Parts: sequence; structure tokens; C-alpha cells
Amino acid sequence: MEGKLRMSKIILCSPNLVAALVGVGRPCHLPICHPGGASQILMCQPGASSWSVRAYDKCKLYEDMAFYQGKLYAIANDENLFVVNISQHQCTGDPQVSRVGQVIKGDPWQTVASEDDNTPGKKLYLVESRGKLLMVCRKIWVPELEDGDFSFGNEFEVFEADFAHSRWVKVTTVGDDQVLFLGRRCSRAVSVSQYGLPGDHIFFLDDDEVNRVKYGYDENTFCSAYNMRDGKVSSPHPMISWKRCDEMCLAAWLFPQD
Repeated sequence: MEGKLRMSKIILCSPNLVAALVGVGRPCHLPICHPGGASQILMCQPGASSWSVRAYDKCKLYEDMAFYQGKLYAIANDENLFVVNISQHQCTGDPQVSRVGQVIKGDPWQTVASEDDNTPGKKLYLVESRGKLLMVCRKIWVPELEDGDFSFGNEFEVFEADFAHSRWVKVTTVGDDQVLFLGRRCSRAVSVSQYGLPGDHIFFLDDDEVNRVKYGYDENTFCSAYNMRDGKVSSPHPMISWKRCDEMCLAAWLFPQD
């Protein structure tokens, strides 16, 4: 198997349960690569010496996962949403994945790479906001410039999980007092009315390990904000940036304790 085993996301679901997405990243020679390749969902208790995994389950191209209303959900790159049923091992009592079942069938469009200016790549995020589970679809255009460099453009669509009808419902706002912070390691919705900040925005980070083939490592990178009202992207803190490097870890959001 080609590529390195790596953990793309880890969630502390409860004091007794940790879940992780683990897979094999694969090399890519196109401007946009899939973030994690085929992945499995692993479980353990905090402090345990090993993980539990359903080794014979078929790996899926999971994009993200989230713990929502007491259940663990994972989303694949075709927008299919899965719920992860968790049980306890009969002998050890350790948590384990007993079943992964589909609860929403997504869009079959799976384009993740573009060789022209017209077909965007796609990345998906799961985030809970105001009691709802949202899927955020980030479309990325990677047109090649005349000098051979690449210029990245971003657009976002937000969908709400309608579990009663097993479907995604598109929404045009995340709320006048809400902003979404998106990252491959962590995503979160935050109420900003108490801080006097404008709502209905999506803050996002560059996923360096996804686009590393065409990034110039001597360039700076920083966070950006997408306005849901007019579709414009801005740099809220242009003075805050960091250098790319070949083996850098992904940037992540840090939130105050609730």
C-alpha cells in the first residue's frame, strides 16, 4: 500500500470515548488532492494502549466526522452521511464500532481535481450550529496563471441535515449572529453578537497537505473569511500569516473553554 498511515481527525466524544479517522494518504500530481484517501474509523478509551477497528469493513473516502447529539457521524466525499453505532467489547468493555450505516444519500458529483478553469475541486466539512448538523461544501477553483503558478478561488455552500427525509437541504445563511470556523482538524460554530462582530461569515484555513503539490513553500498563508451574503472572500487579519514548509502541520483553530 502506497503512502503513510496518518490520523486526519480525532474527536473526544465523551470522557470515555475517543474517535479517530485514520487512513493512508496517497500521492497526488494534480492541483487538488483528496484530503485523506481511504480511511477507517477507530475507537478507544482515553489512556488506552490500543485502538479498536472493524478491520474487515471496506475503507471509505471519509472527508470529516462530527459528534452530534450523542451520535458520531462521518461524511464521505460523495456527500453520503453515515452514523457510527458504538458498542462495548463483551470481555474488555472497550468501545468498538459495531456498525456504520448510511442515513443520507448525497450528490454523486465527486470531482476533486481540475485540469481546466471550469471544474472546481470540492472539500466537505461537518459542523454543528444552533442544534443542527451542517455540511459545508467548499468549492475550489485552481486556474493556472500565465507564469505557471496557480491562483486559488473559494466558494461555499451550506446544507442542513434533514434526518426525517434523509436528505441535505441547502441554506443561504448561517445566521446573523453566527460564524463558522472551518479546519481539517476542527470546525465550530460561534455566536459573535456579544463581540460586536458581523455574523453570517465562514472563516477557513488553507489545507496545506491537500494542496501542497502546487503551493510555493516560500509564500505566506493565512486565514480567510467568506461572506455568505455577497459571496466575497476577504482577509480579516492580513498581518497574521505563517510560512509554508514541506513538512508543516496543519494550522488549527483554538477556542476558549465553554
